[in-house]
Amino acid sequence: MRYLLYLLTACFLLTACVKEDAPVNIDNEPARPRMNIQDSLAIVAFYHSMKCAEWKEPFHWDLKDYTTWGGVTIVLDPETNEYRVTEIETPFDSRYYLPDGYSLPAELGNLTCLRYLIVWGDSRAQGGIPPEIFNCPLEYLHIEGRANGEKNKGFYGTIPKEIGKAGDTMKWMFIVNTNIGGEIPDEIASLQHLRAPLYLYGNEFTGKVPLYFRELPTGTWLSDNYFTEMDWRYFTEDIGYVPELDNNCLFGEIPEEVLITERWKKNCSKLDSQRTGYGYDRKYFE
Repeated sequence: MRYLLYLLTACFLLTACVKEDAPVNIDNEPARPRMNIQDSLAIVAFYHSMKCAEWKEPFHWDLKDYTTWGGVTIVLDPETNEYRVTEIETPFDSRYYLPDGYSLPAELGNLTCLRYLIVWGDSRAQGGIPPEIFNCPLEYLHIEGRANGEKNKGFYGTIPKEIGKAGDTMKWMFIVNTNIGGEIPDEIASLQHLRAPLYLYGNEFTGKVPLYFRELPTGTWLSDNYFTEMDWRYFTEDIGYVPELDNNCLFGEIPEEVLITERWKKNCSKLDSQRTGYGYDRKYFE
């Protein structure tokens, strides 16, 4: 029933998004462009899941008119003569624009031209990162909750292992200040085309710091999480970058074989400051 509703709405969009009726093809006149039906279905799902009908001006949506879809970039594909969705960005200050209980729908994964997805969220955001979004040729992914000291920062779950599909396209990725936690999948090491550090700070990640971050072409920010154990091979082996790890829950003894390395001398400040009740002895940093 839900799919039928989306299909009917999308069919309506195909005619409503263009301000004039499409002409009959007389004298070989080219047909006017229309919205790609797969993109239409995905946008309908986004409209309902993100509660776009309740967004305030200047982001208030009229689903029948794509020119009112605040934050959505649409381009014409000359090969198919169809409009395609290439970018989505929600309002920066979600507290004033977005209603309670919004979430990202799985149908975003059907936007086969979507390259930029930027979601400015807050504590009212529900759900997590749909694995399906990594079916898109994403170059820029930014999902951010609120850094206001509240335990509930918005968005939940884990980073899906499907992130490995983005290895050939992803250049910038930010997943920050959310309730997303658990283990970070090793598939994240496939992001070999990053042009800036991988930002994963302010979340709920725990356990041992994964070693595969050193395989990335850039550094990684893991500050403000809950990691409790360091993998000392970041210092004893001269491979890749040491992650930024301030304000975690690291503690215990640091092996002598680590303390004598040049990498420790150059990078120890990245572990210096930990959460209250945790941290290494000050003697290691003097």
